[in-house]
Amino acid sequence: MTNAAKNDATLTLTIKSSRGTLTKDFPKTDKISDVIEAARVEFKLAAGDRYDLVLADKPTEILEHQRTLVSYHLTDGAILTLTWTGSGV
Repeated sequence: MTNAAKNDATLTLTIKSSRGTLTKDFPKTDKISDVIEAARVEFKLAAGDRYDLVLADKPTEILEHQRTLVSYHLTDGAILTLTWTGSGV
């Protein structure tokens, strides 16, 4: 795959959380839920909690889990913030 083809098929996203920062390439057709799961695993977070992604510059707008990255018109280098609510157990 050429660099141009790679760039057309993937996005490099930075995901920030209280557990650190993850920068990773994701297929543009991945759903927000796929990105959340990758971040959850990377940050070693519990599987049973509720996780959401928001744009760093729009922290009150939660991205819908079933939408794809491309549907949000995200660009390479976009910064997202992972938020979560614990199960309280």
